[in-house]
Amino acid sequence: MNITFRQLQIFEAVAQHLSYTRASEALHLTQPAVSMQIKQLEQSVGLPLFEQLGKKVFHTEAGHEFNRYAKVITTQLDELEQVVNEMKGLQRGRLTIAVASTANYFAPRLLATFHQQHGEITVSLDVTNREQLLKSLVENRADLVIMGQPPAEMDLVVERFMDNPLVVIAPPSHPLVSRRKIPPRAYENHAGALCGLAALPVPMPAAVIKATPFAADSFQNQAGRLNLSLRHA
Repeated sequence: MNITFRQLQIFEAVAQHLSYTRASEALHLTQPAVSMQIKQLEQSVGLPLFEQLGKKVFHTEAGHEFNRYAKVITTQLDELEQVVNEMKGLQRGRLTIAVASTANYFAPRLLATFHQQHGEITVSLDVTNREQLLKSLVENRADLVIMGQPPAEMDLVVERFMDNPLVVIAPPSHPLVSRRKIPPRAYENHAGALCGLAALPVPMPAAVIKATPFAADSFQNQAGRLNLSLRHA
């Protein structure tokens, strides 16, 4: 059967009013237009859906069955429209995020602001390694990925939102520990002591990959706590 949504609407109007005239008035259509749509619908179904005795319109047996299913279809379409509208307004939905293991230290805090603004969105956070992050991008399993170096060969939307400073960690007794600014030549003068230093990255230059606009914007802020689905690779 080839049935349009408009035909379903017209059928339901006729079935409700049992009158082509009142159905046409309710739909703001002409009566011939309503009659023509019902005729085309009956041709598609292969059975008459209404029978007219004088000025009265009655359902046929097929019409009763068609009316029952038409109500289910229109109800589901109405529910679908509501869900889509809620998703457009960020009132519901699911956000799947995959992050590198080093981002695990700050990603939940960044997600808290998003959760405060869009509490009905279900967030899934997957903490994994770079290989699995790349696989998530290739297989389109994540809506958003946070990693240090996005792959240049992939067609992605990349938003850089965090610096990646390096800090030098040293024991309290190290000769450079009291210096706030250390020029490069100081390292030359203390070459033998450099073995006591360790350069550690704090958070990586995170990139938001394949991010929807609302997610990218929300990751700019930090606040509160978030209950989310967390999985480590």
